[in-house]
Amino acid sequence: MRVAGKILLGILGLAVLAGVGLWFSIRHVASDITSHTITAAQFKGVHVGENQDAVRDRIGEPGGLQPQDKPKPPAGTTCDYYLQKHVSLEKKQTFQICYRDGKVAATQALPSAADEAAQDKGKSSESAKP
Repeated sequence: MRVAGKILLGILGLAVLAGVGLWFSIRHVASDITSHTITAAQFKGVHVGENQDAVRDRIGEPGGLQPQDKPKPPAGTTCDYYLQKHVSLEKKQTFQICYRDGKVAATQALPSAADEAAQDKGKSSESAKP
């Protein structure tokens, strides 16, 4: 085999390894995201005063991902975030559950991208009126 053929074969092998590594990385991130999703019904089942451990046992551990434009949590609380499952990406809401002293202190469903787009469209049409 000529030197050029060996080089091409080596490049092809590296490309295959890089592709396989990328595929596994994407699958890992996607799996991590979907393992921290809950339904709207599960979120509605969380009530103020409920024990944090009981909530996490029932709906699962929160994900590491947090929304960019998350609202400021109530004073003295720490919050968990879950993505909504079984809806398309643009309609997916983020659920915020905040705890104080190991008990649920507040819950909030953050607007989806579709909700925010509708609000922005409404604001722009209002400002266009004479």
